[in-house]
Amino acid sequence: MDRRLYLKHFAMLFSGTVAGQVLNLASYPLLARIYSPAAFGAFATFVAATAIPSSIACLRFDLAVPTAPNWGRFAVLWLCIFVSAAAGLICILGSAAYWVIFERSFDPFLPLLFGVTIFVTGFCLAATLYLMRHDQYRSTSVSAVARTGATALTQLGLGIVSPTSFSLIVGSVVGLVVQGVMLAWSMWAHARPRAPRRSSMVVLFTRYRRQVAIDIPGTVLAIGSMNMPTFVIAALFGQRIVGYYGFAQRIAILPLQLFNDSLSQVFFQKAARAHEESGHFWPELRFNLIVTGFVSLGTVAGIWLLAKPVIALYLGPQWLPVATMLMVLAPMLGIRSVAYSITPSIFVLRRVHWRFVHVVIEAVLHLVCYSVAIWQGLSAIHYLVLLSALFALEWLRFLAQMVIAARVRVA
Repeated sequence: MDRRLYLKHFAMLFSGTVAGQVLNLASYPLLARIYSPAAFGAFATFVAATAIPSSIACLRFDLAVPTAPNWGRFAVLWLCIFVSAAAGLICILGSAAYWVIFERSFDPFLPLLFGVTIFVTGFCLAATLYLMRHDQYRSTSVSAVARTGATALTQLGLGIVSPTSFSLIVGSVVGLVVQGVMLAWSMWAHARPRAPRRSSMVVLFTRYRRQVAIDIPGTVLAIGSMNMPTFVIAALFGQRIVGYYGFAQRIAILPLQLFNDSLSQVFFQKAARAHEESGHFWPELRFNLIVTGFVSLGTVAGIWLLAKPVIALYLGPQWLPVATMLMVLAPMLGIRSVAYSITPSIFVLRRVHWRFVHVVIEAVLHLVCYSVAIWQGLSAIHYLVLLSALFALEWLRFLAQMVIAARVRVA
């Protein structure tokens, strides 16, 4: 394994993540003083609602982009684009029907924003993997920074005029569209795909449909599980508490997730190539574990030591519940960070069903936490304590399963 090249490609992606988070951190004190916790709560609910359809916008054919044969890389990309466009249109019509039937007031812009989010997210997923396959890591990094900057500037500008959840949603969609446009330009300039060919797309669809069919239910459950606390907190404790939890996600949970995404994407590319050449990828996996282990330990220690004074100074005393939530969730976030960074190994090992079992267990744990919260009348913090403890144990089990399987391949 070429560690220098590995770190170089990771550094390109992670530098974009860092730059983006610097922009976010600069905007948060202003956003926290412009928008109310309730507005952030409604925005967090929109983000959670789009998370599941966004994750399967390409019907998971985006995962075939790194592993498809060289002749099929164009076909897989076009397949993802067409599928995500169809998914976006379906979501526009479906969400419009929902608001007409179940909501008293109907805003025609919300279904449009919902569908655009689904399509552009799917496009960005496929385009990012396609560009990384052609070693265009810098292009994907720059597009991520542009998305963050466009989002923050739009939310701040609209917040001055109308500090509502709708302004936060519009800002998020604008940033996503900016990223999509930059990725499209990068593909055209550096790795222009050939014109779509129906026959090639059919061949690739047939080849990967079994893997995709197995992975879609697991993905739906995984993303649903990740966003379930938002809906549970909204149902049990109200939108204001959701706003605190949403800000906790923006400050620590999301940056850590973005770091993991960068590392796991590079790991996926390198592990798939190493497995094809040598039959195993243990050096790549071990290297990933070391890097994420140190980062996770530093993150957990930093949250425990600095969360309260930093949040009080940074956002204001009214946002101190955010610090308490972060301290409670820190151990689970650290373990999940390490496990998530090597999760692509299940695709290389062709053990996609492991992820499905994992997310089914998570769904059961969510049901347990929700039931105990109602039965015992738990506060929001006590609910998160229970959630953090149970999920830390499950992520630790899943992590051990992947490490053992990869190590056995070497033997």
